[in-house]
Amino acid sequence: MPRTPGEPHKYREIADDLRRRIQVGEFREGKLPSERKLLEQYEATAKSLMTVRQALGVLRDEGLVESRVGSGWFVAEWRPIVRNALKRLSATQWGEGRSMWDVDIDDRLLEVVGQTQVELINAPEDVARALDMDVDARVWKRDRRYAVDREVVMRATSYIPDDLAHNTRITESDSGPGGTYARLREAGHGPVKFREQVRCRLATPAEVDDLHLAAGAPVIEQHRSAMRADGRVVEINRMVLDASRFLLVYDFPA
Repeated sequence: MPRTPGEPHKYREIADDLRRRIQVGEFREGKLPSERKLLEQYEATAKSLMTVRQALGVLRDEGLVESRVGSGWFVAEWRPIVRNALKRLSATQWGEGRSMWDVDIDDRLLEVVGQTQVELINAPEDVARALDMDVDARVWKRDRRYAVDREVVMRATSYIPDDLAHNTRITESDSGPGGTYARLREAGHGPVKFREQVRCRLATPAEVDDLHLAAGAPVIEQHRSAMRADGRVVEINRMVLDASRFLLVYDFPA
């Protein structure tokens, strides 16, 4: 019988129920039933193994399950990176020489994959507009890819006006304790306000390769503007995150 308009896809119904079963700890040994066993369990909903596989694919893209060749499906061992915006952007964090990542990952292994790429460039039109600068004004571009526990999780690209960054370690691959914001504060341009825009979308083919994603996996695109006291934007940071690896948390005062 064809699906009526507005009715959820059968594979999403199965994915929703499997997600619930995982969250309540039903699969304590970590291994899910075989695909054929799941087809039997959901025979009222699924008419073929393809439907079951689509459901498992949804949970795989969410980071909840993983497939092991020759062994079947397992509850993923990955712990989400809890990214608390207000805590990580607090001046008591980067202002005291600590990495903002310390808030996110506790004692987990953080690495920059390869070397941070730093170059002085003419600002692209959209970057110049965000920084309220003339097109082709000079900016420092800092591009880096991060891995946590040896899994690539994010690409971040920052743009800082040259007149703020020159003669600081922002122009070097290693910007030093506290990173870019600490160096800006030392130069008299410390940010006091941030604005973030967040959206979720499907990864582009280039991002699939860059972040080692499955085709069609979702990513979180996060744009941050850092502003000093007079309102001038001192940095634009554009990040692409593997959506299955992160939990975004925002605490708001009453």
